[in-house]
Amino acid sequence: MGADLCGIAPIDSFKEAPRGFHPADIFPSCKSVVVIAGRIPEGPFRSGSAVPYTAVNDALLQKVIHITVSMSLELEQHGAVCVPVPSEPYEYWDEENREGKGILSLKHAGKLAGLGTIGKNSLLTNRLLGNRMVLGALLMDLVVEHDEVDTAPRCGDECRACEDTCPVHAISGGMVNQKLCRGNSCTVNKKGYALYTCFECRSVCPHGSGVKK
Repeated sequence: MGADLCGIAPIDSFKEAPRGFHPADIFPSCKSVVVIAGRIPEGPFRSGSAVPYTAVNDALLQKVIHITVSMSLELEQHGAVCVPVPSEPYEYWDEENREGKGILSLKHAGKLAGLGTIGKNSLLTNRLLGNRMVLGALLMDLVVEHDEVDTAPRCGDECRACEDTCPVHAISGGMVNQKLCRGNSCTVNKKGYALYTCFECRSVCPHGSGVKK
């Protein structure tokens, strides 16, 4: 249906999900979580303007949620009940720390569904697509065959590319200080357009565009 990646995780694998952010908190009848990804093209990462990356990211967010809605409608014809889960908007927002959380952590769901591992830059990184992807999910009330968790390492012990390159030093120990990050990467220009002005942690990652042979 247009997704570049798709993986499935059983509900039992979400035992470590924080209270309030478990799939069953969103959909009590959930038994399986389908996670899909849309590939971000390489070009915007090589542009000197923030506009291409912003436009592509916004377009892919819409594409991915449209796919999950189409999947939900199709699966309903086969007796399933499904709840689409987008990357945005948020319900949880800490204004002081500029920290937002989606209703479900899609990067952790993606990891459990076999789509990749989470790197030091806190981004889900896939063997083929690297971190060039936008995620969405579908919560299903059916038990279906699931995918194996990807345990292959992505970040080397000595690699500090994302930590050393971040202009505001927001990355440390596999965590991102959202207040520092958002303050530098999310801006609004004089015309009122919201722009993503920094994506260095994606760009400099040695496996950002996939694991090299």
